[in-house]
Amino acid sequence: MPTIKLIATDVDGTFLTTKRTYDHARFARQLQRLQAANIRFVVASGNHLGHLQHVFAPTPAVQTFIAENGALIVDHDQTLFADPIPLPIVRDVVRAILTDPTLRPQIFRLSGAHGTYIAKNDHTDAQASQDYYVNNPVLVDDLLTVDDTIYKLNGEWPDQDSKAQAATLNARFPHQIHAVASGFGSIDIIAPHINKAVGLTKLAQAWGIAPSEIAAFGDNDNDLEMVRHVGLGVAMRNGTATIKEAANLITPTDNDHDGVLNVIDAILNQQV
Repeated sequence: MPTIKLIATDVDGTFLTTKRTYDHARFARQLQRLQAANIRFVVASGNHLGHLQHVFAPTPAVQTFIAENGALIVDHDQTLFADPIPLPIVRDVVRAILTDPTLRPQIFRLSGAHGTYIAKNDHTDAQASQDYYVNNPVLVDDLLTVDDTIYKLNGEWPDQDSKAQAATLNARFPHQIHAVASGFGSIDIIAPHINKAVGLTKLAQAWGIAPSEIAAFGDNDNDLEMVRHVGLGVAMRNGTATIKEAANLITPTDNDHDGVLNVIDAILNQQV
């Protein structure tokens, strides 16, 4: 197997425990070893940039983020790539979803460059979770009036099968969007040509790194393209059956038992 030169990881259900923590001291030591070995570390998540920067603030050496499922890449506060959803398509999709009782989610959000837009009349059953993930909320009377660069739409369908609902959305808006289950009844809606693999490819090409020289960790359907694309695709033991089928390796331990950190050690020790 080629030498690994880049490690990319999803965050929720993957790098973080179910209590949204990670071993700061152990990971900081790993980052030093990764730097010494010329292995780059990248965060690849469906979350917005500000949230990711907050999560990794305890380990400031982490400075490269593939956010919004690949639609935004930032390295050391410099935007390397941005591919938002065209605003006319955003408005068409929002209008169609919110006016169709069979499609309407419990809550709908637009993740933009200047905030996460939420309709004032929408309410979530998981307010604490929303407060955690959305640290830039902007309450609006009507999502159709939002005028911003929109990277992602996100909705909660807690009473639906997320994969089936995502398939329904993709069938309803062919060639306009790519809807994918992102966990906990949530579905991310991004541009049809965007996913984490696209973002990771652009970043790796800028650094002269081949796909075969990348290891990527994920646990859910929005990680599929990334895990399939790289030389060492790693699925979490706690991941979905789909991601496990796509992976080259399943972590021996789950996200609550340092699944990612254990495999990083194995990579550093040339045991995988």
